Amino acid sequence: MLTCKEVSQLCASDAVHEAPWSRRVAVRLHLLMCRHCSRYVRELRAIGEAARRLVAQRTSDDAAAERLRLGAMDALRTDHPNSAAGG
Repeated sequence: MLTCKEVSQLCASDAVHEAPWSRRVAVRLHLLMCRHCSRYVRELRAIGEAARRLVAQRTSDDAAAERLRLGAMDALRTDHPNSAAGG
């Protein structure tokens, strides 16, 4: 039987997916019996999902901000042709 420390290290490093089937079965059995480790794994998954959503949101926000900046620069150039030359 795996210890809580071994299970938490395997799950945190995501090495459980690369482990042999017998090790994966041992991890699953441990998670079925240990509420602390199963809670820890749920929290790891929730943190990972939140991070993925944040990155996706950040990426779309950055793209929107860049489009807004470019649109504003185009509007400035159209309204004030000399402003692009610094004068």
